[in-house]
Amino acid sequence: MLKSLTEVRKTAILLFVGLSACYLSLSPGSMLGQGYVGEEEMPSGLRMLAVVNAWLKGRPIPPMLWSRHGPVPVLLDLPFLKLGKMFGSPDFVLSFQPVLLTAALLTILYLWLRKLCSPGMSLFLTLAGAFGTMLWPYAYISLETQQSFLVLLAGYLALADGKLRGWPRMLLFAATCGLAMTVKSTGIVLWPAIAYLLYVQFRGEWRLRRAQVFAVVLVIGAIWAFGAWGRNFYWAPKGGGAHSMRVWMADSAFQVFANAIGVFGSSTKGLFVYAPVLLASIYAVPRAFRGHRHIAIFALLVTGGTLALICLLITPADDVWGSRYMHVAIAPLLLCIGAAWPSFKWRRDVGLVALTAIGVAISFLGAFYYYGLQDFAARETNQNTIEWVTGDPDWNQVVFNARLFKIWLEGGTAPVVWTPKHFWIWTPPPDAPAWKSVDLRKYCQPQSFMVHHWRAPKSGIVLVAFLMYLGSLVVGLLLLAWVAVRTIKHQQGADVNPPLLPES
Repeated sequence: MLKSLTEVRKTAILLFVGLSACYLSLSPGSMLGQGYVGEEEMPSGLRMLAVVNAWLKGRPIPPMLWSRHGPVPVLLDLPFLKLGKMFGSPDFVLSFQPVLLTAALLTILYLWLRKLCSPGMSLFLTLAGAFGTMLWPYAYISLETQQSFLVLLAGYLALADGKLRGWPRMLLFAATCGLAMTVKSTGIVLWPAIAYLLYVQFRGEWRLRRAQVFAVVLVIGAIWAFGAWGRNFYWAPKGGGAHSMRVWMADSAFQVFANAIGVFGSSTKGLFVYAPVLLASIYAVPRAFRGHRHIAIFALLVTGGTLALICLLITPADDVWGSRYMHVAIAPLLLCIGAAWPSFKWRRDVGLVALTAIGVAISFLGAFYYYGLQDFAARETNQNTIEWVTGDPDWNQVVFNARLFKIWLEGGTAPVVWTPKHFWIWTPPPDAPAWKSVDLRKYCQPQSFMVHHWRAPKSGIVLVAFLMYLGSLVVGLLLLAWVAVRTIKHQQGADVNPPLLPES
């Protein structure tokens, strides 16, 4: 048993390094332009370092810069920013963080699946999540990676290995829960999922473990309160976060219902479009509930809590790739698929393979191109309303990026003119303006540093970075191949591992 556990951990380490290297190979090498991470959190983190440096040296302290999600997520950025300042580029080093967090999230998913599934099924679902869902593009976009990692880690600590007894693990669990609810200002919607994890840990023992219960609640509350205090510095001058959000709220219950369906099934932003393998969760969650109730409830609470918030908005998505707010639900739902079908059977699971293949193609398009290209083109054609970019078939990001990829593959330099036309209902208004065209050629350049510089002259730091990314691709593929070989060997000599947490 001990040898088997050691082998699983070795495989998990190889998987983490292999995924990190593969993700890194297509990295843009920068966080600039990646939403509020590049616009607010990186400047806030650099200013924190400057404030501390000025305080330590007795110099005048510069005014602090605050970000919309408060100081907590920025504190998690500080090691990368400090390392970047030591080596000349905080922006470059910070681009490693979402890569590593995504790989770490998938490694936790793999370890958890190994307690439920055969080695082969565990690796298949992990790789399906890694390259066949939104997790791949967000290894470069960031935005959601901190919260998704912390939520899954909290679930793993609470549910994968039974009761947490020692104080170090209990405090780690408490800190993880607190951070999961705090790294985003909307994290409060996760309180039902976190509360359920506390219930599972302490049920039947509330009185016997009063000290631990008090400590866990105190740590979670303190972290969340600190985050809320820090966020207020950003939102108070704007009238408060609730006031700023009010303009985005839907004014009809029917729209809320339609949004709830669209979050999953919208052809332009639906979770099932950007992570097709999760279609299987419709059947897997009820089945998982019968055998692994805690896992299914945890997944449903994470998904439902996020859904309850975003379906209240005018549009439950934005201009970023896919249904980004549901990023946090991907790993828990994959876990339910593994809990429902613990071993791989070709006749049954060929559909999973097909959905994964479709997801790989879609996610590659999201990873290959910067998500903001759609917005740039929409602005040029005067069609950059939130309704257009999130609901118009002409501005479907998958289709749009596929157009760009086709142009890039064909090569050439001639303009490629595209007109996002729309169909008037029978008769256009007499004063309707003509639809504007845009040259897609100027938008079809990939965001990957390695691909972008593939044929360009390279020297100095550009050459060093190019070789690093190229080497990471080779190393990553070799390590994932090694993981596959180890998995085949383990599959041949092992049965499905029973869950370590008995469920009632």
